[in-house]
Amino acid sequence: MPFEPTPEELLKMGEGFFYWQGIPTLLGCELEQDPAKADIVLVGLPWTSNLIERTQYLGPRAVRHRSKAYHRKHREFQVDPFELARIRDFGDVPIQTLGLPDQAVLEVEQFYAKLDGDGAVPFTIGGDHACTLPVLRAIAGPGSCRKGPIGMIHFDSHSDTYGAVWGITHHAGAGFKIGKEEGLIDPERCVQVGLNGPMSDLAQEDFSKEAGYRLLPLTEIREISVPAAIAEIRCVVGEGPTFISFDLDVLTLSDAPAVADPEAGGLTINEVFQMLRGFRGMEVVGGDIVCFVPHLDPSMITAIHASAIMHDIVTLMAEAVARKREEKETPVVSAAR
Repeated sequence: MPFEPTPEELLKMGEGFFYWQGIPTLLGCELEQDPAKADIVLVGLPWTSNLIERTQYLGPRAVRHRSKAYHRKHREFQVDPFELARIRDFGDVPIQTLGLPDQAVLEVEQFYAKLDGDGAVPFTIGGDHACTLPVLRAIAGPGSCRKGPIGMIHFDSHSDTYGAVWGITHHAGAGFKIGKEEGLIDPERCVQVGLNGPMSDLAQEDFSKEAGYRLLPLTEIREISVPAAIAEIRCVVGEGPTFISFDLDVLTLSDAPAVADPEAGGLTINEVFQMLRGFRGMEVVGGDIVCFVPHLDPSMITAIHASAIMHDIVTLMAEAVARKREEKETPVVSAAR
């Protein structure tokens, strides 16, 4: 069938690409406040737990600006995620105790707990990597709908399994330690992907190793190939509910120059797309993108890539939502006796 849009349809499509006009929303989605009216909620979490981590709290606003143009169909999957699921922008998490990380984390958890209580699955734009833990508490803690640990695919140059720093427990490098200790992350279903760069201490990844996480550093991915890495990740994570947490510093600096803790080297954006698309069929129940520092991104390379990564992960989530809906709608036929 030829692509012959009417003038009205052409205008509407064009407006979707004009990210610079209108109200900027995540992936160009409608704004909503009632989680009962959404399957997937897109949330901004403008929170930086550590002052030295610079302006990551500006990340959600910058991604909203650029991702407005990504209200599009998925070329490789040949699906429209916005038809598969009700995807809505829920604005930013309001935090009154911004300068007190160990208190602010409780406010963030309460916000996401309300979403979880209505059955909506979250995708977050941070903020630094302290943003992940309160979301996990809300969707995998004892008071959540799941009431138990979930799988984790953690893209990062750093393991973020460190103890308290400067008297702060809930900092950007602690979430994947506390998440295991509190039973939010299933250590047998957790893969840390793309670890890279020199280490401040050779023991800084010991917690991950002792916890049973599968460490898949950049050097190993290069040795075994991206397809083999995808197979390994799928083998470890299996078929249960899984969260994808993406620290932009896992990317090469040419693909993501605007990150808080840059490392030389890294995965290319095309390798990341290959991996994410290799996760198709997984039960992705949440995700986030963190550690974007907009003032270092004058060309918007990082914002564009963050938007595209979000589009891929949210499409995985939308397909998972659609499968769940089909399972509920399909009647169970008893076997003949």
